[in-house]
Amino acid sequence: MIYKESDNRSMWIAPCRIPDKRYWTVEDWKALDLENDGDWKTAVEIFEDRIQYRYLDAIKELQRSDDEFYKQHHQRRFGFSMMALDCLIIETLAQFYEGFKDSEEAKHQPISLNNSQFYTRFLTQKSFILKDYFNQTAATIFYQQIRCGILHQAETRENSTIWYRDQDHPGKPFELLEDGKSLRIFWFNFHNLVKDEFDAYCTCLRTKQIPDYRANFIKKMDAICRVRS
Repeated sequence: MIYKESDNRSMWIAPCRIPDKRYWTVEDWKALDLENDGDWKTAVEIFEDRIQYRYLDAIKELQRSDDEFYKQHHQRRFGFSMMALDCLIIETLAQFYEGFKDSEEAKHQPISLNNSQFYTRFLTQKSFILKDYFNQTAATIFYQQIRCGILHQAETRENSTIWYRDQDHPGKPFELLEDGKSLRIFWFNFHNLVKDEFDAYCTCLRTKQIPDYRANFIKKMDAICRVRS
């Protein structure tokens, strides 16, 4: 959130697709009647704009710049940064699916989960798209060596690496290395999976595919807007 005490305005929760409006605010969220289909559509748009403008558009710009640089210098630069943003998107989606204020909240549920268990369960069970690619081994390695490595050490751990893509298998998002203990991530394909996951979730919210996901979405948005502690 970006907010100045002197501005006398409600906190901004996302840039807004409506040009004259510029930002969605906490007051916009609180004003919605979520029993109304039109207001529910707006609620999903707020979420879409939050993820699109904070993360996906940033990744798109990094990718565009990376492609231009590669044409001139045959060198890739921004895959690491894009993977860091994708890890943030995954964590955000996992919290929305469960209706959690933050990942720590998983520890205080009837089935207590630590951060690793919460993250890997999302990759292997709760997600729409990613679960088709992750088994428990790959999910655990991804959490420990990619997600935690990037976010806590600003580098991948062990022998895990980030590549552009596999020339022999253009659609492959990652592969388990021969040692069985590390991953090679192909960030171009992996990011496409993350975008597909985001799109699938938005479709779910619009169509009521999983009713609990709507209730959990409201819980998470209420936490973001400080409607609940």
